[in-house]
Amino acid sequence: MSVSLTKARTLVVDDFQGMRTILRDIVRAMGVTHVDTAANGREALNLLRGSRYDVVICDFNLGPGLNGQQVLDEARLHDYIGVSTIWVMVTAEKTAEMVMGAAEVKPDEYLLKPINQSILESRLERLIVKKQALRGIEEAIKAKDYAAAIDRCDQLLHAEAAKHPEILRIKSDLQLKVGDYDGAKALFESILAARSVPWARTGLGKVYFHKGEYDNARNTFQQVLDENRMFIEASDWLAKTFEALGERGRAQQVLLDAVKLSPNSASRQKVLGETAHKNGDLGVAQAAFERTIKISEFSSNKNPTAYVALAKVLSESDAPDEALKVLTRTKGVFKDSTDVAIQAAAVESAVYRKTGQQDLSDAAMAQAEQLLASQPGKLSQDTAIEVAQAMLALGRKDQAFGLMRDLVKNHHEDTQLSNKVEELFEQAQMGAEGRSLIAESREEVIQINNQGVMLAKQGQFAEGARLLRTALQNLPGSEVVMMNLCGLLIGQMRAEGKSDALMTEVMELLERVRELNPMNDKARQYMSALHPSGGRGPG
Repeated sequence: MSVSLTKARTLVVDDFQGMRTILRDIVRAMGVTHVDTAANGREALNLLRGSRYDVVICDFNLGPGLNGQQVLDEARLHDYIGVSTIWVMVTAEKTAEMVMGAAEVKPDEYLLKPINQSILESRLERLIVKKQALRGIEEAIKAKDYAAAIDRCDQLLHAEAAKHPEILRIKSDLQLKVGDYDGAKALFESILAARSVPWARTGLGKVYFHKGEYDNARNTFQQVLDENRMFIEASDWLAKTFEALGERGRAQQVLLDAVKLSPNSASRQKVLGETAHKNGDLGVAQAAFERTIKISEFSSNKNPTAYVALAKVLSESDAPDEALKVLTRTKGVFKDSTDVAIQAAAVESAVYRKTGQQDLSDAAMAQAEQLLASQPGKLSQDTAIEVAQAMLALGRKDQAFGLMRDLVKNHHEDTQLSNKVEELFEQAQMGAEGRSLIAESREEVIQINNQGVMLAKQGQFAEGARLLRTALQNLPGSEVVMMNLCGLLIGQMRAEGKSDALMTEVMELLERVRELNPMNDKARQYMSALHPSGGRGPG
């Protein structure tokens, strides 16, 4: 459906009543009939959650609470807005820190107050024409049909004489999302053949990174920064690349340089804290974690690992009382999360142990284990590793090994996780045992999956299904086992005829996979094929 400027649903966000009125009247003078207003970030997000807006005009400085950058971040994170939404950021001041922050979240337009009606109207008219073409892409992305979204991008690119940079960028993001690294590489190289574009060269670096070509990735990200020091996204990826290359000192320096330029990214501050902590630089780690918590204070997207990590840093800095205060605060902020309660109890146990309060340490660990028993197969990776670390410190080797064995089996294809588990054992002076545990756990799952696939190829679907169902009882979080079982059951229905019981089982498995990983494209394809509106299905 085409939306003209006069019919565009518009949201104005400003903390001053007078400015909200002025902006609302300016927009109405353009002929816009539907205009809502919000006085702060939280009110804006509530409105965005409940309605789909075509245009958002948002002040950067919204007083206490979320600022405009954070509102845009959260709106994107929760899919309250799509690629066709126009976001105009306005402000009365122009500090370097604020401009860098706003530039990072990439609004469609950035205007200084006072707002001139003719300028705003001309910008919106231009943007709304450009954004209309993106509605089909947005619908496909919202349905998580990324192949259809890429096809729609191609249709638009073929229809235009000039290749629109925004469509190229959306297409490349989608290609990276679905793991089409060869396609993304070809697209980035075609753009760069014409001229050096920072986002395209950064995208090429991401391709190299994902393919494990870390030297090429490092050189590519460094070239971006040599040409444009202010393109901070390249700094984040350069730091990740140095981390992958084992050069954590250089990773930390890159992040330190980046936060000097743009200090208000909670995710970047958190990564800096984690990197500095691994490097033993407790002062930098503490400052970065404190900054992460401060930036996210009013956000619904607070990250509990920053709180827990700060407590660990304080404990290691011989400030146990401060560490315990942070943990108490953590449990209050995330009071509805059993996962966080387990992490906090595990770290409390370590803090008390370090101060020689063994009884309190044992009591905290007992609480963690009790909570652990109530969450079978539901622990986050961070929590499982945190608890295992505390168990190893308390000499509970068998429990720690069992926890890590289950974690690796449930995520046996996750190389980054395996690296974290290996690092955990290295820190506990058990590197060889840890590597053996990881290798054996991964091999066990691979063998089970291979056996199930082999049975299916031999037409022994019932036997294969029994094998994978048993495996899934022991590995309730294994995305790979669930998907293989889905494929086997679909194959059984194709061979033997549709079964309501098997259909129900497959759909339940696919829902579990989507909860674990919304990006699983194979699960989406299965879901589309099996859904009543998706055609014939397996029968």
